[in-house]
Amino acid sequence: MNNWRTMLLSWLNVNVAEFTWVEQLLFAAIILALVAIIDRVTKLILNRVLTRLVRATTFKWDDILLDQKVLNKLVALFPAILLVLFLPFVFAGNAALYDLTQRLCWIYFVGVLLALIVAALTALTHILEDTDSFRNKPVKGAVQMLQVIVIVLAIIIMISIMVDKSPAFLLTGLGASAAVLMLVFQDLILGLVAGIQLSANKMMQVGDWVEVKDKGIDGMVIEITLTTVKVQNWNYTISTIQPQALVNGSFVNWSNMFRSGGRRVARTVNIDLHSVRFMTAEELAPWRENALVSHFVDSTLQRIDEARSRGDELTAQSLRITNLTLFRHYIQSYIQMPAIANENFLSMVRLMEPTQYGVPMQLYFFTKDTAWIKYESVQSSVFEYLFAVAPEFGIRLFQLPSGDDIEQLKS
Repeated sequence: MNNWRTMLLSWLNVNVAEFTWVEQLLFAAIILALVAIIDRVTKLILNRVLTRLVRATTFKWDDILLDQKVLNKLVALFPAILLVLFLPFVFAGNAALYDLTQRLCWIYFVGVLLALIVAALTALTHILEDTDSFRNKPVKGAVQMLQVIVIVLAIIIMISIMVDKSPAFLLTGLGASAAVLMLVFQDLILGLVAGIQLSANKMMQVGDWVEVKDKGIDGMVIEITLTTVKVQNWNYTISTIQPQALVNGSFVNWSNMFRSGGRRVARTVNIDLHSVRFMTAEELAPWRENALVSHFVDSTLQRIDEARSRGDELTAQSLRITNLTLFRHYIQSYIQMPAIANENFLSMVRLMEPTQYGVPMQLYFFTKDTAWIKYESVQSSVFEYLFAVAPEFGIRLFQLPSGDDIEQLKS
């Protein structure tokens, strides 16, 4: 123990080896008091001076460090260092007490350093989440894994200090209890693997809108951690699910739809088959002036005239226009208008297999607006117009009879 501490005590004419136990306790109390005073002064400087300087800057990262108590933990590191340097040597005359005090001081120092590192990693999470490049990345899960590793290493170091063994010796002994550790940290391990799969395969990111039908989850991902994924549902409730449940099961991620610039509309209306009929030349005449179907009507009538001029009456009869055909082409042209559909995506109006409710006519197109409210507004406007314009073609839309329909039949 012939080092700078004993040399300093000798220069002060202090011989700790000759201290009685009362003097040792008194000397230890003096050191603890000095450490407490230094701790109090540094914290006072932090609260009175450094806090104001941090709040006055335009940077956000220093405010995050202050809010996450990183600076407080950093200040607490200095008293811990002083304890390690001075407190054990109060008991230099008692080898057993000296060794015990030194180990306790080092354990305390490792604990304070651990708290500092964990707080710094938490602050790092908030700093990275505020940057554009990491905004939609699972930063929190990765940082939590680092925190777990740091905590495990700190615990191993503390135990090694306590039992006076090398950390490598303890790590070797952990191999025998690997099965127990796997059982204890099962959720963390499975969550880590699932989180890596979600991130590496770009299956899910913070900010994505996901739907897990079997779990009743439908909303935006707000947090991805090692053990849970938090989703804010459309009704503002919060659902949590394990990452491995997402990897092992199935879910729908709507994020690509939002990025694509088009949201699909695939909805049908039922046409009353009794209202379908051929249109006469007089009925077609006004539609030849309509911009939405004029080209279709003119080209079809021209093909009919050409077939009849060749004496091909069978082809001419097959080209006759029905009100449903005209209605279908009219709606097809209508949904292709730039104000309604995204021209970069497929759009069509098709007839499906007839049922007891009539023949379903499906409108299939993609709106330009992917936001829910605007999407529903466009979709509703299209079908409101369809319902109103159908009678102009002599088309009846099928619906089951209501009480009013029965009353009209009685009258």
